Amino acid sequence: MSLNSLKRASNIEISSQLTGDVNIDTPQKVNVDALKLKMIKQEKKENYINKAIVVSIFFGLGVLVYFVSI
Repeated sequence: MSLNSLKRASNIEISSQLTGDVNIDTPQKVNVDALKLKMIKQEKKENYINKAIVVSIFFGLGVLVYFVSI
């Protein structure tokens, strides 16, 4: 086995596409941890937006029911 195949994914250098640096001379490898963090942030943002939509719908219905019942 070669030494490269024994490396863990977390030990691989971050590629220049993920960091935005053009000075890094590493092969085009993907850092799985960076991608996971990116996915988690995107999911949190989507969950926040979905919760805001549901809360605003319930609030709007509550206000509508309040004014109709008066």
